Amino acid sequence: MLRTLKRYWLSSLFLLLAVVCAVSYISIGSYVDEEGVLREPFGFIPLFWLFLLLSGLSFLATLIKKPEKTGHQ
Repeated sequence: MLRTLKRYWLSSLFLLLAVVCAVSYISIGSYVDEEGVLREPFGFIPLFWLFLLLSGLSFLATLIKKPEKTGHQ
């Protein structure tokens, strides 16, 4: 388990950041102010997709990468 977490730490970090962006967007919410302008934390939407894409790409790169030799024979 620890070996897997060490190997995929970057993918896990990006996935965690994507989840934080999604939760932040939902928890902040959106509303229409007195002047009729929609107020929402729009920046979290592209950040969510960016971190999700980076998580997938880093997962695939780690999966494809050959394991390093440990020096044991």
